Amino acid sequence: MSAVAQPVAGPVSVPVVEIYLTGRFDLTCLAPVRSALDTAVRLRPDRLVVDMAGCVGIDAAGVALLLDVHRELLRVGAGLTLRAPSPRLRRILRIARVEQVLHVVPEEVPLSGRATIGNAPC
Repeated sequence: MSAVAQPVAGPVSVPVVEIYLTGRFDLTCLAPVRSALDTAVRLRPDRLVVDMAGCVGIDAAGVALLLDVHRELLRVGAGLTLRAPSPRLRRILRIARVEQVLHVVPEEVPLSGRATIGNAPC
């Protein structure tokens, strides 16, 4: 995974930043996904959208990372949205009670003013 945008110094804020996950989101790919999410957070978006349509699985490490990023964003008044998880992933998120904490939307929701920083394949 490589981020295609570099954050600049100083107060930057964009309305929406999107990250697309593909493959399994588990311990084996945590480092590149964390890097992409850190880059996105440094852009100071009002909302960070993690598109999970291409994600086929998630483990406890992936869930923990999403919750960490959620907390980081809350501290600066921003939000995290998980978009388009498969029914299987949605079930896992529901069992982990992540849906009670994070904003999860079932399908692609059109967003204006967005910045895409890349794909995070696992």
